[in-house]
Amino acid sequence: MSEERNIDFDMQAAWLRRFNSDAESNLKALALRLKEALPQQVSIHESKSFFSKPRLTGVSVDIGEHRYTLEIARGELKACIAMVVRGITLNTKSVAPADWFTRLTAETRTASAQAQSLSQSLSAFMAS
Repeated sequence: MSEERNIDFDMQAAWLRRFNSDAESNLKALALRLKEALPQQVSIHESKSFFSKPRLTGVSVDIGEHRYTLEIARGELKACIAMVVRGITLNTKSVAPADWFTRLTAETRTASAQAQSLSQSLSAFMAS
């Protein structure tokens, strides 16, 4: 498990370095990939100007009771995690982008494991 954590950290650190080199295009690529994987749980944020096309400014992912938001504000990457219960935001914490990625990765793994367990249970039920 410790080795897996080191690999995750190294991968996230490399990704953040790359991300910071061109934050806007990398945020767009991340947002589109998340939207493709989780269409019902991902919101893409854009700023619209009357004379120019919409520009992507952030992305939010709703998983369980958390909303993970990553945005670019004045050229800087900002990350926060909010606790949301029945559509009401109870609190929001700003976190480092690396921590945001770590927590989102862990929560998506947990959700995937739960979904896989549910799928296996349903398959076993249907087979019996």
